[in-house]
Amino acid sequence: MTAPTQSAAVLDSHSAVAAVPRRSALDRLLLWAGDHLNPILIKETRQALKSRQFLVTFALLLICGWAWTILGVAWIGPEIHYGAQGREMFAGYYFILAFPLLVIVPFSAFRSLTVEQEERTYELLSITTLGPRQIVSGKLGSAVLQMVVYLSALTPCLAFTYMLRGIDFPTILVILFYTVLASLALALVGLLLGTLTSQKHWQVVLSVVMIAGLLLALGVSYSVAMRVLSGPGVPVASVEFWQANAGFLTGYCGYFLLLFYAAAAQLTFASDNRSTRLRVTMLAQQLLFTGWMLWVWLGPASGENEVLLVFLSFVALHWFVMGALMTGESPELSPRVKRRLPQSFLGRMFLTWFNPGPGTGYVFAIAGMLAALALVLAAEPLQEALRLPVPVAPQAASSRLAFATISAFGVLAASYLTIYLGVGLLLIRLLRRVTRTTVVASLLIQVLLVLLGILVPTVVQWMSPDLRGASYSLLHITNPFWSAGQAVDRGSVSADTWTLLTIVPPIALIVFGLNLPGVARELRHVRIARPKRVAQEDAQLRALRSPPQPIRISPWDEVLPGQEDESP
Repeated sequence: MTAPTQSAAVLDSHSAVAAVPRRSALDRLLLWAGDHLNPILIKETRQALKSRQFLVTFALLLICGWAWTILGVAWIGPEIHYGAQGREMFAGYYFILAFPLLVIVPFSAFRSLTVEQEERTYELLSITTLGPRQIVSGKLGSAVLQMVVYLSALTPCLAFTYMLRGIDFPTILVILFYTVLASLALALVGLLLGTLTSQKHWQVVLSVVMIAGLLLALGVSYSVAMRVLSGPGVPVASVEFWQANAGFLTGYCGYFLLLFYAAAAQLTFASDNRSTRLRVTMLAQQLLFTGWMLWVWLGPASGENEVLLVFLSFVALHWFVMGALMTGESPELSPRVKRRLPQSFLGRMFLTWFNPGPGTGYVFAIAGMLAALALVLAAEPLQEALRLPVPVAPQAASSRLAFATISAFGVLAASYLTIYLGVGLLLIRLLRRVTRTTVVASLLIQVLLVLLGILVPTVVQWMSPDLRGASYSLLHITNPFWSAGQAVDRGSVSADTWTLLTIVPPIALIVFGLNLPGVARELRHVRIARPKRVAQEDAQLRALRSPPQPIRISPWDEVLPGQEDESP
């Protein structure tokens, strides 16, 4: 072998040796990713990308994008060289992209769980080491990957609309950003609906409801996007714009987390604690909204009492929906939940309301509403202490009068919340004696009670010739919206409002008193000790998750913790 040949062989051997660590590092990285990625994400992504539905949707997306490019350019004509036609082209591309993002992806997420229950494969999935949150996050991650594929297909077309002028880059980003957020929220709603029932006829009903809701969301999103496109553009230089977006994203994240925990709670086993995380999230959402409303009231809308009215309205709606769901929980606690109950006096006083149960949920919702009402009642002294400027409105005689009307609205809203949730809870307790009542049935009962309270007096008024066309009267005392609105519509505390304040709050106290025995039964639950077998299994699981590390007792010997004395 000649010298050049030997040197070449040596160089090849050195390059091969140098390539081995790089290849092994890449292999280790791939192995680590394969071990740590969610198995459900990998499974769902493979099934979704190989499915006929994805291939047809992706092909139609490309064909429609290509067709709109040709038709749009032909429709614009020679003006494309000197005109500003980017908005018209973007409108077409947005409709093409919004349909798979807002309809196909969420419905695919919904079907991914319903198919698991139809084919009885979820039972096999539930006995694995994967938790409910891992299952939901894996299926949601698969929806995110599908959205990324659809977005990447039309990204060149959206860049083309920017080059046509007439639309700025921040407007494109904002519209796409909120469309992706809407798609994520709808996909999570689809996962939640997919966990509600395993019966096929109810799944068909939910499928119809899901499709109708997705088409409605598509229409709303397209109309909002067109309104943004018809305006001057996104005001990126405005401080109020970013403040409003920050407030919206705060609420979005809170309710997104709430829906995520609700979907995971529906998938967990029956003896698990399904309520504590949800109630913590509900309370955190109210605290975030309270902080934003307080900032608005003290800052941009300094002294505007209408902010307090919006705050009370939102909190009342929030706790009605949350309370309607919480009152449908089972009053019985499993031994697993009882082993984790608070034990100290302060813990039982403040943390018991986070435990599962319809009675604790009822009190939890009322306490949240009363806390908001207390903050509003403290707003007037705070305004006087901070010396905020009081805006003079033509319909308000003084600031104190405005606070009186808003306070009356808050008292009536809290009273109606107590009445309707309490009556619904009493009906649910009666139904549980003869049949099984789920959370969905509880929500339907609460909604039907409110509808009856609105429709019955309205129908009676329409059927009476003397009352037809009349204004508000005590006949509509069961209508919470019209009755509570009476305190604000006339700008002062009218005679009808005073009558409502003397009737409705006492009724709320009576309904609350009727529910106290059920609440007291739930408060008697105390912590129980863990059985010896369960304690041993928990210790074994902790040892498997974090095995003890050896301790070096000499330069040559290592022992496990607790075995130092056994070493020679």
